[in-house]
Amino acid sequence: MQSTKHTGGLSYKWIVVLVVIFGSFMGILDQTVVNNALPHLQSAFAVDFNNLQWVITAYTLTQGIITPTTAFFANRLGMKRFYVISLILFTLGSALCGLAWNLPTLIVFRIIQAIGGATLFPLAVSFIFSEFPPQQRGLAAGVLSISALMAPAVGPTLGGYLVTYASWPLIFFINVPVGIVAIVLARLLLRERPAAGRFSFDIPGFLLAASGLAAVLYALSNASISGWSSPSVLVTLIGGLGLLALFARVELHLSSRGKQPLVDLSLFANGPFLSSNIANALVSFGFFGSLILLPIYMQELRGLDAFMSGLYTLPMAFASVLAALIGGRLVDRFGPRVVLLPGLILVGLATWQLSGVTLTTSYPWLILVFVVRGLGLGLVLQPLTVSALSKVSPKQYTQASSLNTVIRFVFTSLGIAVLATFVQSRASTHVSALASQLRTISPAIRQQGLDLAVQDAFWLSLVAFVLAFIVVCFLRVPKHAPAEQGENNASERLVVAE
Repeated sequence: MQSTKHTGGLSYKWIVVLVVIFGSFMGILDQTVVNNALPHLQSAFAVDFNNLQWVITAYTLTQGIITPTTAFFANRLGMKRFYVISLILFTLGSALCGLAWNLPTLIVFRIIQAIGGATLFPLAVSFIFSEFPPQQRGLAAGVLSISALMAPAVGPTLGGYLVTYASWPLIFFINVPVGIVAIVLARLLLRERPAAGRFSFDIPGFLLAASGLAAVLYALSNASISGWSSPSVLVTLIGGLGLLALFARVELHLSSRGKQPLVDLSLFANGPFLSSNIANALVSFGFFGSLILLPIYMQELRGLDAFMSGLYTLPMAFASVLAALIGGRLVDRFGPRVVLLPGLILVGLATWQLSGVTLTTSYPWLILVFVVRGLGLGLVLQPLTVSALSKVSPKQYTQASSLNTVIRFVFTSLGIAVLATFVQSRASTHVSALASQLRTISPAIRQQGLDLAVQDAFWLSLVAFVLAFIVVCFLRVPKHAPAEQGENNASERLVVAE
């Protein structure tokens, strides 16, 4: 058994956290950093906005396709080697994106970037859960949450600043030095975990999962543009769901025959894993989906530029990191549910306040609401990961964290699609109602209608948090007895990829 101490005196498990946080931050950052750069990219490449959306859509689709393969490649190549390969691909893709000379090349390079970025966060979770004993995983997950919580908030702000005061290639080039540092640290400091065996790749499962997830994510990305009644949206959504249903059947059949499936769906028979991921889906829909509402309100209704809009939401990110670090210690001491319930109450309270925002709501009050919202998220996101993996065996950590990540991808995309189209339809309804009363349509009426639509969308996201609260009330996470903790500590040396 290897020593848990590094030669410099710092515990190896904390070295793992410091190393993997670089990669997970970059992977999540690039899901949002491009958003505010789209108008500048549109001018640079002289393309229409619908085609430009593929810069984001291609990244999302690729991540959805590649993430389920994380466990197989970590198992085949070894976790450290696969993690370094992923970092290299992501860093190379970032450099190529900054050099792109037209839209097609940028989309191709974004796909390369996403292939590397898709596995960074689930691998980071696997590294951490394999090194920390159960009674310390809350704190470790809280530290890792710096990447998961800061990146979505920093992304739009950083992207807005760079495209406003510099140039668009910098939103990609900025990843290169960070990626090089992450690669060097991983090569020097991480220990390899030997590959667990020579399992054959589940080709039917991969093809069904890849095509099904790609179809569903494409439909959800396109729904906010073309509408839910669009034939392309309906066909790809229904077809994708059908392929995923067939995928589930194939995977269960493989498991029943004792073969290795691409995704171990038997994890959903694990009570805490199932309940935590239902709550994870609802929180992803309600919180990350509703992030699209903030630029609509701050920029279209209040007239702020992209950079200032991002600055106003930054306190939310700092509050969430602070809450995650405190919440991590509380999770270790009292269990996830004690932290999750207050967190959901805070997020729900902030969302309720946002459902009443008007064109004259004071900025100090908005910042306070954002801080409360951030505190709530910090008490929710990582405790859900801890509870989801609480009864998962060490050899299934990579499978479980990959499934957790895919669920977050899908329901974030669903939340964005539903809330974006909901705002559009409700804005039309409100504008028509106001115009019939005043017998005219003016810019002020259109603004008022959009504001009322944003309020309605926050009410809808509040419903998701209420449902998540109900699910968490029934969450049961077993406490680890000392003997069990010792057993888990011994099992930490096992290979976690399967």
